[in-house]
Amino acid sequence: MTLSKPMVTAALCSFNAAKTISAALNSAFAQDWPTLEVLVIDDASTDDTINTIEKFIQDKRNKYPSFRLLKNKENLGVASCRNRLIEAAQGEYIAFFDDDDISHPQRISKQMARLAEAERTIGHDLAICHSSREQIYPNGVIHYEQTMGGENGKIPAGDAVVDRILLGRITPNVTGSCATCSQLGRKSVYLQLGGFDESLRRAEDTDFAIRLAMAGGAFAGLDEPLVRQLMTPGDEKRLEAEHEAYVALLHKHQGFLALHGWLGFSKKWQDARLLHLQGHKAALFWKIALIGMRYPFKTLQKLFWSLPASATRRHQKCWHDMHKKTDSL
Repeated sequence: MTLSKPMVTAALCSFNAAKTISAALNSAFAQDWPTLEVLVIDDASTDDTINTIEKFIQDKRNKYPSFRLLKNKENLGVASCRNRLIEAAQGEYIAFFDDDDISHPQRISKQMARLAEAERTIGHDLAICHSSREQIYPNGVIHYEQTMGGENGKIPAGDAVVDRILLGRITPNVTGSCATCSQLGRKSVYLQLGGFDESLRRAEDTDFAIRLAMAGGAFAGLDEPLVRQLMTPGDEKRLEAEHEAYVALLHKHQGFLALHGWLGFSKKWQDARLLHLQGHKAALFWKIALIGMRYPFKTLQKLFWSLPASATRRHQKCWHDMHKKTDSL
């Protein structure tokens, strides 16, 4: 007699994704996990996204009777959508999907195995699992984005992760990203942490990772890129919106930053990051020079700690440049 597998909810937020939602849904339905629920919430799309999803429900109803669509009457943001998905999910585990990404058919299976292994190692279940990603940029460039907590090192957890995210501090195996589009965890973990912060329109995933780490949570990762992330434009992804979100994130966690003597520096460094992504080289040079005069040791630390993510930042800058050119047409 074989034990049945626990149910996993493939949870997907959609907004104005008529061109990409079909591929994202197909990748969810293609998962080889035997007990799967597909749950979608649409955040008041104004294009043909709803019709596309409803056609999927019609086509897949016999094979996947648990496929459900939730609809927001107004646009509430991704954090609110994910919280509603968490509340409505019938699965013991939740795997988040994005409306413009494609997941490998074995993504859930491999993440479930990795998470189970991590829980045995750390001795508790306050943990989540991410996979690495392939980021597909509009110019055809494919960038491998490493996730945190790969298989070849100690599973990062707690203070070391908080320091990495908020300060940038490098410690062994505590590098890489924690994107929700490649995230899987127990529903109970999301409920325990109160879900995602709905006051944040961006960086809500970074905030969740910070709070999980502050609670002593662990971050298991897979080096294999099990998600192909299409780097599509959108109003919520504009550089200025992203900058405002990270300033709000610093404000939310200012107590931690002030306690460690990094609050003033972090705010100024975030302004320097904006200048870099905007391509203002001269202004960036003088900004870093001024920061360095006031915070010489922290500036040297930050520059050194930033080296592992240099390729990611380079691709982000190119993407924002392309986004800006598209807006001007």
